[in-house]
This record gives sequence, C-alpha cells and structure tokens, in this order.
Amino acid sequence: MADNIPKRAPELQRPEFDSMVHMLAHAAKEHPDHTAVISGENEITFADYYACVAGLAENLIAMGAKGERVIVLKANSIETAVAANAVWAAGAQVVMFNPLYTENELRPLVEDVSPKVILCDSVHVEVLAPLAEANGVTHFYTFEDERVAIDQWRGKRELRLPEPFPKSTDLALLAYTGGTTGLPKGAIHTHAMMLAMAKSMDGLYSTSIAGDIWLNVAPVSHIWGWCVSLVAPMYGCNTIVLVPKFIPDVVISEIARTKATVFAGGPSVIYNALLAVPTLRETDLSQLRLCLGGGSAFADATIAAWQDATDNTVHELWGMSEAAPLSGNPSDRPNKIGSVGLPCVATDVEAVDPETGVDVMPVDEAGELRVRGPQMITSYWNRPDETASAIRDGWLYTGDIGSIDELGRITIVDRKKDMVNVGGYNVFPREIDEVLFAHPEIQEAAAIGVPDSHRGEAVQAYVVKTEGATVSAEEIIDYCKESLAKFKVPTEVHIVDSLPKTPAAKIDKMALRKSFEGN
Repeated sequence: MADNIPKRAPELQRPEFDSMVHMLAHAAKEHPDHTAVISGENEITFADYYACVAGLAENLIAMGAKGERVIVLKANSIETAVAANAVWAAGAQVVMFNPLYTENELRPLVEDVSPKVILCDSVHVEVLAPLAEANGVTHFYTFEDERVAIDQWRGKRELRLPEPFPKSTDLALLAYTGGTTGLPKGAIHTHAMMLAMAKSMDGLYSTSIAGDIWLNVAPVSHIWGWCVSLVAPMYGCNTIVLVPKFIPDVVISEIARTKATVFAGGPSVIYNALLAVPTLRETDLSQLRLCLGGGSAFADATIAAWQDATDNTVHELWGMSEAAPLSGNPSDRPNKIGSVGLPCVATDVEAVDPETGVDVMPVDEAGELRVRGPQMITSYWNRPDETASAIRDGWLYTGDIGSIDELGRITIVDRKKDMVNVGGYNVFPREIDEVLFAHPEIQEAAAIGVPDSHRGEAVQAYVVKTEGATVSAEEIIDYCKESLAKFKVPTEVHIVDSLPKTPAAKIDKMALRKSFEGN
C-alpha cells in the first residue's frame, strides 16, 4: 500500500473547546443574531438560544440536577435543543428517549437511569407521571410549566451561563441502545467524546463553514439525530432545522422553504420514502450541497435514483450509539457507492476474524469491524458484563461485518447477528436486499434468516411494492435467481403493505424474525 494514500479524514485547524457549553458560548458571542434553530414557523437566534439555556440551567441547578441525570422526552423542537444544552450547562448528564416509546418500553429505562429531573411534553404526562412517582422523581415538569418554559428567557441577553463550565471529562450523554440480554444499555459519553464527534464531522464535511443550514428528520434521541442536530451544526455556528415528524412531502417542502444546504436524511428508508413523492423532481433543491445517509444500508439503486432526482449524491456514514461517526465518504473526494468511506480523524478501524476477534483479515476480506478513537465510549451504564464483552483491549467490537480496501475505505457487509448460515454457507442479507432494491417494482425490502429443517437456516424476503406494481412473489424469486447463487435465493417472498421500523426509521429485522416465529 502506498504511503501517500490518505487512510483517514483530515483533522482541520478549528477552535478548541472543553465542552459543549463552551461551544454554545462561542457561537452566541461570534454570531448572536444568526438563526440557530428553526422548527416549523418558530426560530431562535444564537443570542436567545444562549439566554434560554442560561435561564433553564439555573432552574435545573436549583432542582439539584448538577452531577445527576435529566430525562428529556419530546419530539424534535427548539425546546428539545435548549433542554439538552441547559442540562449540560447545569453540570448534568442528558438522557433522551424517543417520544414514540410506550410505557412498557420506558419503564425499565427510567428505572435504569434513576433521574433527578424529567422534562416532557404534556402528551407524555399520562405515561411518565406514574413512572416518575414510582422512581421517586419529584422534579417532573412539562415544557408548559413556568419553571422550564423557555420563551420566558427570550430577549434577556443579560443572562449568563452558570460557571464553572463542564470539564471535558464530565459526563454529557447517556445514549441507550440494544443489549445482548434484550434490555437496553446506556452508552456513556463525555463532553470530550461529543467534541470528537464534532471534529469528525468537520473533517469529513467542513461543517464549520458559516452559513450552512442543516435539516434533520431523525429523532434527536437517536445518536444520528443527536450528531446532526446538536453537535455538528453548533460546531460550525450553523442553523439547524428540526422536523418534529417525518412526513415525506412536508420534508421536501421544508428543504425548499428553509433553503437547507445540508440534508441529514439518515436511514435509506427516509430517502426511499422521499423518492416516492411525485413532487420531489418538481421542487427546486438546487441550494443543497450535501446529503448524508447512515444508520442502515443503502442500495445502489437508491443512491442512483436520488442523484437523478436531486443532482446530489448521498454520502454514507457509519456509526453507532457507542461511537459516532466512525467513518464517512468525505465531501472533498469521489464518493464510493456502497462504501461507508474512510475512518474519521484519529480513528482506527480493523476487520478481524469473527471467531478469534484478533486476527486481522486481508485487504477486501470481510471480518468483524473493531474500532478505537476519541469518540468511543469506555463503558456502559450499570452493565459491566456488556462492557467487558464489547470493549476489549481498548477496542470496541461493533458487531458489524465489513471489509477494508487498499485505500482504507470501509464496506459494511451486514450485522454479525443478521448473518444467515444456509447449509454451511454464510449469507449476508444485505446482499439480497441490494438485489431486491434494484427491482423497479420494489419500494422496500428486507431479507432475514429463518429456521430450516434441511439447511439449518433459509433466506426469506419481505417486500413492499411500488404503487401500481403487479409483480408477484414467484416473479421476484425468479428475478433473484438471475443475480444470486442458489443458496442465497429466498425460499419465500412475502409481499406486505409495510415493513416494521425502529424508532430511528430503520427496517426492524428483529421484528420481522419475531413475526415469522409467531406464525
């Protein structure tokens, strides 16, 4: 391998910060009248953003939040952004849950967090109030309550953030993700890790270019939404447009209305849904300079269709709740379709033998991806066994199967847990998904492994057809035979009206497998 080939995104010379609070103070000082957040018809400048954070932070401190954890449960909004920053300014750790979660989903999470304060929308009171009482949470407020209603601090530019500001080693975020026991586990992030996240995004996409307008549709409670809403735009003193609910035609009109230059679309299902909107090709989106994708695999056909419709490619990133981003296709060099790009600044990525977890795989050969870098957590909240399993000798074992080419570019093959063993052959469902996505009458698709008495496991596919499509399950199987080895071809294809989605808008293959088991 040539020594002059770049193996990482570059580290750019930008201002240094000790915490997210320092970053906010810098943005308010340098660009006080610049729009910080837009949500629907509501917007706020950096100066007012700062004032609202300062006011709420003082009240949180009075509630005893310093050094504790604060739960925020609300759809994407200005209140969501202000609350997160206020928790940091109060010297506390923020915990965000998806507002779509049910009581059964929230109960173990609230118990695990043991929060000092809970802030939520009024629509969540019925669910959260009993949980707050059961866990001894006395500071439980909706955003309409006078103690936390942010509008009361707009225009009060004399307000100052509480001092001292957090240190880089202070806890900032508790991000919950799936656990091997079935119970979610909290990934512990410090301010230093959040700042490494900002630097990583800047190295990939020059996010500190003043004047960018970012638009995000993913829940801020998800690590993707968190990164592209609260971290990357703030680092560049840019505007973030927060869309509270994903409605495809609304999102398209918002991109146009706000003149967004960066579309942080996220999972491929988001792009597929937008591509199905007839007005997409009629809408002027010429101001877009960058479209970002991540969180789920992108089919080549999806990226090609988006390029054709908007004259923009999709730059794929790779990350997880434990470390984000880990890699990405930089905006200053050709985009490799199908790859999640180069490792981020100061980030090491290796493909190792899934069995040994140590032996490094040759170039272009798939193995389990392990990573280490400044954005990586070092432990889970109250989960020593999970920590020991995932983090070994300074490496985070991701559970993703992927390969690395001679230029250092990473290609994700599949999730380790999604791999299917058909008669002794390892089959990666993503490969089948790619073939299905390329069919002109298929809008969404997901292949999974199911028990099989003859081969151990077999592949089955679930498909959502495009509007007006007439293709049959048998025809889809025949189509797969043209591109796939016999053992990879789905034994059955189920045509359905919709596919289950996770709160982060990814296709939920675990739910599909459970659905199969229930039949």
